Amino acid sequence: MATIGNSVLTLADMLKGRKGDGSFDSEIVDLVVQENPMLDDVPFVEANDGTAHRTTIRTGIPKPTWVGFYEGVQPVKGSKAQVKDVCGKMKAKLEIDADLYDNGPATQKAQVIADELGGIAEGMNQEMAEALIYGKLADEPRAFNGLMKYYATIGANGANAANYDRNDAAHYVFDGAKATSPSTSACRSILLVGWSPRTITGFYPQGAKSAGLERGEFKKVDVTDSKGGTYEAYRQYLTWTMGLSVKDFRYGGRIANIESDHMLDASGQPDYIELVSRLVTRVKNGGTVRRALYMAPLVWEYLQTLFYRKTMGNAVKYADLEQRKAVPTLFGIPVRVCDAMETNEAVVS
Repeated sequence: MATIGNSVLTLADMLKGRKGDGSFDSEIVDLVVQENPMLDDVPFVEANDGTAHRTTIRTGIPKPTWVGFYEGVQPVKGSKAQVKDVCGKMKAKLEIDADLYDNGPATQKAQVIADELGGIAEGMNQEMAEALIYGKLADEPRAFNGLMKYYATIGANGANAANYDRNDAAHYVFDGAKATSPSTSACRSILLVGWSPRTITGFYPQGAKSAGLERGEFKKVDVTDSKGGTYEAYRQYLTWTMGLSVKDFRYGGRIANIESDHMLDASGQPDYIELVSRLVTRVKNGGTVRRALYMAPLVWEYLQTLFYRKTMGNAVKYADLEQRKAVPTLFGIPVRVCDAMETNEAVVS
């Protein structure tokens, strides 16, 4: 797992040391991390307001005073705003026919559970990955706002645009469209996120275990089949409660409106290599921030092809991140290929 410093804890990090016997939880955590590469990077903190997390954002910097002899310092203060983010709660159900579980060989019981958990983890991850990226409380009030909610307007990115406002989230959103009115049938984005508890972070409810991943009791119950008959089964509920806090949007950014079906056209498309370079340069970095680029599989495939066409293949390197397999990097930043971003996005203007 990629780590920078010991203070930035991911989902798997949070699991360690929190339970005496975490075998089941460790298994489900490993499954969700494998299915959702973004979880390899997201740091988690405990919410400071029950199931909500309040953060104070500085909106203005206090101005110091130039002084001479016998001159006083003028009192000043910066401006701040408080933001409240909420957790979303998601549940899934593990259910196994009691006869299948009880009458099977003892050595295969763990395999039966593992098979069922694999499907549950995949389903939960598809939902959580989509929420982390595209979540909107306006559309699903039981979830939470995802990253795209904060980077939904394109700023002054043109070569002749002189008045950049670094305190506007739009400053960190580039237009990657080929046409003036791009089609949403293949509209994709590239995200750059600088994760840390003081910039962009995940959070879980106060008192929760494993960063919001909880499991209920594994117990035998009566189940009714589709024909009205009943049979015994073992049932267990899994709950995942978490939220996303964007405390400082300057540490994230987006290239929007990428028409993935036109990225390799001979002419007319923007210079995606230049756009990624500008995004990496513009988005703030520093301290224990863990940076990563996120994109759909096809966007990453085409982006690599464009690099090689420009004889800049050396810009795409591979780095060993602890015990995981070699991970591709772009301009020194790990690239995470996210299936959840293979989504037809709305055009950003």
